[in-house]
Amino acid sequence: MKKLVTLFDIQSIQSLSQYADGFIVGQDQVSTRITRSFSSDDIIKASLLAKSLGKSFYIMMNRMLHNKDAHHYETFINEVDSDAITGYMIGDIGIASILKSKGIESKAVYNPETLLANQYDVFYYKELNFDGVFLAKEITLEDVIEIGQNRPYHLYMYIHGYLNMFYSKRQLIEAYFENQGVKNLYHNKRDLKVVEEKRPDFVYKALEDEAGTHIFREHVLCGLDYLDDLKNSVDYIVFDTIFHDDQYALDVLKYYETKDEAIKTHLMETYQETWDHGFLFKKTVYKPKKVTK
Repeated sequence: MKKLVTLFDIQSIQSLSQYADGFIVGQDQVSTRITRSFSSDDIIKASLLAKSLGKSFYIMMNRMLHNKDAHHYETFINEVDSDAITGYMIGDIGIASILKSKGIESKAVYNPETLLANQYDVFYYKELNFDGVFLAKEITLEDVIEIGQNRPYHLYMYIHGYLNMFYSKRQLIEAYFENQGVKNLYHNKRDLKVVEEKRPDFVYKALEDEAGTHIFREHVLCGLDYLDDLKNSVDYIVFDTIFHDDQYALDVLKYYETKDEAIKTHLMETYQETWDHGFLFKKTVYKPKKVTK
């Protein structure tokens, strides 16, 4: 399994390369829920540096594709694409058509976040010549292992970080403060939290960016204990360091490499995080409400 990590600063590529096999960056016009937005020039510079070190380099393109925005994607790809770009992690299947028109659909990594939950979903996209797909974040370890045994191409999955669990295209935080008569100063702020009225112990991180409003799980996914179980089923594991800088990323990667519990304790205390196994052992069950006549 190869380790991919989201990047906060180009200057960190050298140090992170000790533990990471590749990097993921984004830009606001085509990406959402990213560690930070990079200019096209910085992406080109970073991709060339990563290539010189023998590392993979991916661009997150997970915003929904609207007709009026299609030119952003085409312009962006024209600006940054080169042999140094390993792949584009796309969230909207329509972006694959843009990549195909440029003859680089083989660089597509499809990441619809919640949709690819069984082997039939995974095999469905085999004929599109993608490099690979992301498995849904909500499926169990048992399902991941079973799906990955006969995978038709590369499989990717998140192994560490905050998991996005609610998304609205609307700028809900901005709307809330406008209703309160307060100018919204919280766009792209990384320290927002939502507390449930009925469950005040549950504190969720929140983010509003150009693509909308996002709410994340209260705990951080940590899959270190199950790397041996996953090694024959998954090709790439992703460390998503949203809300953090590259020092956090470096410490997390060190922890996964050394399994030094002192590093984990330090991180959890410093960043006031609780780590758990996400959905690896938690079946997603929908309970319909009873309808009374």
